[in-house]
Amino acid sequence: MPSFLCHRIDSLHSALLVIIIALLLISGCQNGAALVDPSDPPPSQLADNHQPALSSGSTTQQATATDDPLVLWVPPFFTINTTDRADAVLAAALAEFAPTPTGSSVTLVPKAERGPAGLLAYLLTTQQAAPILLPDIVLLNSFDLVRAAGAGIVPPLSAEESAPFGGISPAILTSAQIDNQLYGLPFVANLEHLVYQKERLAAPPATWGELLAQDKRLLFAGGTVDDYSLSFAWTLYLVGGGGLDGEGNLTSPQVMERVFDFLAAGKQAGLIPEAALTLSSPQAVWTFFVNGDAEMAVVPARLYHNQQAEADSIRFAPLPTLDGEPRTVVTSWSFAVVTQEPARRQRALALLQQLFAPHIQGEWSSSARQVPTQSDAFAYWDASDPYTLFLQELLRNSVAAPNLRAFNELNQSLQQGQRALLTGELSPQQVLEMLPFRP
Repeated sequence: MPSFLCHRIDSLHSALLVIIIALLLISGCQNGAALVDPSDPPPSQLADNHQPALSSGSTTQQATATDDPLVLWVPPFFTINTTDRADAVLAAALAEFAPTPTGSSVTLVPKAERGPAGLLAYLLTTQQAAPILLPDIVLLNSFDLVRAAGAGIVPPLSAEESAPFGGISPAILTSAQIDNQLYGLPFVANLEHLVYQKERLAAPPATWGELLAQDKRLLFAGGTVDDYSLSFAWTLYLVGGGGLDGEGNLTSPQVMERVFDFLAAGKQAGLIPEAALTLSSPQAVWTFFVNGDAEMAVVPARLYHNQQAEADSIRFAPLPTLDGEPRTVVTSWSFAVVTQEPARRQRALALLQQLFAPHIQGEWSSSARQVPTQSDAFAYWDASDPYTLFLQELLRNSVAAPNLRAFNELNQSLQQGQRALLTGELSPQQVLEMLPFRP
């Protein structure tokens, strides 16, 4: 069996890690020190399926650190568990990567996307307890990439290292930059757009004014307050031309004022249903939408792509913007190279070059229904599908969500302010007074 298909627990690594954590916990209790920041809780059990790849042949040769298989920590959508086309493309790409003298070259270690057993929690805890067990590469979302970089786990990429990846869309590449340095290579783009019921809406509104001038309702996930979601107000601000400075201050108070006036007017006119205040996930929004609770909804591209069986009566369109120009906000899942050992780092970058080959990224993303980050990858999608052309156009006009260490705090303030506005607790002006604007 290829090594990257194996996910059994390696008893030696697990036992070693448990012992190290126990010793550090004892030491931490004696010194009054915590292993990790309390705001980023560690997993309850760090010892899981992290194990070296199995050799494809019998040998007694001891592998060096350079020869050991590359270890990738990945979210569940990038694993090989089934026989579908996406998994087959990924398996073939990894199998083609040059094997080491002692066996296969790559081990995929799946972890949850977020939470106490998620990628970031494992990175933070492993860095504190046993840095030797950190992966060579990790696939992180934009929000966690900032935190991993701030914790010193992920070093920036040099210009020489990033040069072979020039096919990544510039706007999407920005989603992996922090303080003007590139920390990851975006592989999957996350973006939202409008969906609408074609039998109940002849044409979607292009501007906020057009939406307010008709009587069709709009749903979005307005009940979310977490570190992994952009509030609808924040999305509207960015697609409306608003920005942030390097200190995390909003630079366009007029645009933000227009955003809150639009949301308040929509709620007052009954165009934003009460359900928008409680829906906390895109899937919940989709369920309410297809059940007829609104004529329009804001959903992620991946969700729409996976629900095309229900799409006969549903059409897609860009989000309405202030000026009517089609834009969207993009975040990403980026490969970050963790290892700093020169030979392993070189191998890691070589593997990523192979995964970013347009035919591999294109075929995998098309089958996995994930949005690729390179325009050349769309050549391997169905060119006759209008949705393919729609996504390409949106990505060309995308705006990256800012990757600032102060962004998470600002994003939560916007989420809370949006909710207070929609419930009538605060006026647009009162919400504006909660936010930091550039002096």
